[in-house]
Amino acid sequence: MSSSKKWPRLQAEILACMPTVPKEPMASGQIIAAVCARFASEPPSRHTIQRALEDMEIDGLVGKAGTSRDRVWWRTEKHAPSELARRPPLELAIALITLKRHARHHLPSHVVGELEAFFAGAERVLGESPTDMSLSHARAWANKTVRVDAGYPLISPPVGDDILNAIRKALYLSRVLEVTYQNSQLDNNAPETYKVVPLGLVERGPVLYLVASRQRRGGDFKLYQLRLDRFVSAVCSETPAVIDPDFDLNGYVRDHQAFSFLPERQIRLELRVREEDAYRHLFREQWLAADQEIIDEPGGFRLHATVMLSVALRNLLMERSARVEVLAPADLRQEIAENLRAASRRYE
Repeated sequence: MSSSKKWPRLQAEILACMPTVPKEPMASGQIIAAVCARFASEPPSRHTIQRALEDMEIDGLVGKAGTSRDRVWWRTEKHAPSELARRPPLELAIALITLKRHARHHLPSHVVGELEAFFAGAERVLGESPTDMSLSHARAWANKTVRVDAGYPLISPPVGDDILNAIRKALYLSRVLEVTYQNSQLDNNAPETYKVVPLGLVERGPVLYLVASRQRRGGDFKLYQLRLDRFVSAVCSETPAVIDPDFDLNGYVRDHQAFSFLPERQIRLELRVREEDAYRHLFREQWLAADQEIIDEPGGFRLHATVMLSVALRNLLMERSARVEVLAPADLRQEIAENLRAASRRYE
């Protein structure tokens, strides 16, 4: 915050002289006298202080009423951005622009609001000089990285800002969330209304999920995975949430593979993978499990790995079925074969 090269902290000194309570008025003459007292050796002129107040009014930091010497000023509820926010270092500016891409889905709404001044400052820094090569490289960085989902690029379903903000608020404050939710069942078109305790947000491909729980009469907790685009409404209540002390979001996602959908049990998977052209198969570089083993054979390789049987695994094997044959376990091989026969009949 600055308004003069000679007095770089003039606006901050003006605010320091004003009442801390928003909308409590103070006369222009009182402000000028108080500010001049803070610069005893070389105070700014009355005109310089008045110009700084007018700049602060434009920025929404202060309000005014009256004319000439009868004018009064008051502090607004808006916080003045710090010097760091107004002009962050170049490295921080690059990081802030990168954060801005993902902030909406991964930060509470009030935190995003507080960061807006930092985002604006970062854009200001990166746009300062069109001829400065260091700035040119920094501006170009935003267009040199992109995240692409592993599967087909489906379009993300829309989520209303009011719903997302209510979910983030309840999650941040650990409050009960009152929801109206439309499930995916074809025979149930009526949305249901109930209360849940939000535990975490998970971004899986193009879809955002809320992991939430409800405490049952016996005291245990039932977990839910709710797609944000299926919310009809969401309200953050004033009721404190009772959170399962044993819940760990990272463990839920990674260890239990909850987002593999309907995980069942660990199996020892054996596949025959055919490489019939000049390209190495995906499974050579992107492993199915840490204990994966590959045994080369003519035309491809055999693969052994300990994996979690789930909907996601079945979908992957079906997707790759033209070149990936399930050898074991026998029941999974039979299931995949029956699904392929059913698909074949539909194309006959």
